[in-house]
Amino acid sequence: MSPHDALAIAELVIYGGTALPIGLFLWVKEGWRRFEWMCVFLLASVRIIGSILQLKDDETGPPNKSIAIVNGIGLSPLIGITLMLVHRLCKTSQHIRLAKVAILLHVVVFGAVPLLVVGILKLFSADDGKALGRVLTAIGLAIFLQVYLVQTFLALYAYKTSAKQKPLSYLVITIFVMTPLLLLRLLYSALAFFVTSSKTFSPSQGSMAAQVLLSIVPENSIALLAVGWGLLNWKREPHGTTYELTSWTTS
Repeated sequence: MSPHDALAIAELVIYGGTALPIGLFLWVKEGWRRFEWMCVFLLASVRIIGSILQLKDDETGPPNKSIAIVNGIGLSPLIGITLMLVHRLCKTSQHIRLAKVAILLHVVVFGAVPLLVVGILKLFSADDGKALGRVLTAIGLAIFLQVYLVQTFLALYAYKTSAKQKPLSYLVITIFVMTPLLLLRLLYSALAFFVTSSKTFSPSQGSMAAQVLLSIVPENSIALLAVGWGLLNWKREPHGTTYELTSWTTS
């Protein structure tokens, strides 16, 4: 068994045994409008599919297009998780307009996914399509990075303007720990798509150290932090609060 296969099995255990069932549990218990738990469920599902593809991949052959697409798609629910937690922070800080911005950013994130998928397909096509593929992939990743910067600003502003009234909450701590981890994951994706001189950052055939430090650890940490905070919050707070996805339209 290769190191990449062992890592794929570890991800199957982590996502299949923790993030997927807990995300589904919180999604059912708190209601389908709790968008962050849908994102956790989607992320876990995508990573389980990616792990299965990795176990079937021939590492001696060319890079696997399907694995590259799955890794690119997985960025959208990952950003969605942090965005919804920022949305909750804005709501609890009474920044209703900022909460609306956080919701609208989801549209931007998921709207960038087709660009990223088409770009990856072009990167694996004939030579005449690779230039267009790099452009589309760069646009998609640039959109993700801009959303990351905006959500970081929203979180900092919401925290600073409410810090005098409230102590540092578990939600704030969770968001601030997630923020640099998400940046590492975005950096790894950019390196994986644009560093073509070597296979160091290839998700299926690259350096194990780079993949673990820049991709696996940040991504798994974000997912586990989200479900850990969700379980803690579910026990502490009464149900029926105004964090639902559709509540912003009537705020």
